[in-house]
Amino acid sequence: MPILTVAPMAVPHGMEEVCAEFGNPFLPDGAKDLAWEAANIRRVAPPDGWHLHYQQSPTQLVSVAAISMHVGVQESFLQVMEEVWLYARQQCGQGASDDAVRAWLHQQRLDVTGGGYNFRSVRGAGSPSMHAFGLAIDWDPMHNPRRKPLQCTLPLWWFDIWARHGWSDGRHFATPDPMHVQFACGC
Repeated sequence: MPILTVAPMAVPHGMEEVCAEFGNPFLPDGAKDLAWEAANIRRVAPPDGWHLHYQQSPTQLVSVAAISMHVGVQESFLQVMEEVWLYARQQCGQGASDDAVRAWLHQQRLDVTGGGYNFRSVRGAGSPSMHAFGLAIDWDPMHNPRRKPLQCTLPLWWFDIWARHGWSDGRHFATPDPMHVQFACGC
């Protein structure tokens, strides 16, 4: 799987830059701007080979074909997924089949998502969530919950790959949220 070569986009810092770069999904009264949503949110399938699962409940995973996100972060997301796939293939050994890579990713729970775009505020804070902009994705929420103290099972190399592509994560939030990666900082 070749890694896409797309010029990196500047990562917005703070809500003002997020809105300038990606638009504002909120109407003046705080309701969802349906025209913004129609123009900007897309279901993005991972690169070939990937099988994603949505964590519907603590015991149930449901296969999903795509994650909803802002079209502006689609290429960055695909680059991250391709790099994670290549890392997993290296861990499986030379000549590993796609099935072996998928099994390794699933064993690590790196194919389990809690979703992307979700028009809502930050839980417990009232400020707009980066999920409302389609700029955030949650990964393996059952094992990486938003809580104190930090409980994180996702590996450091995973976060390093996301960071190389401009994404930050929630491990450093006031209430740690290690499942959360977002294409924004200072928010």
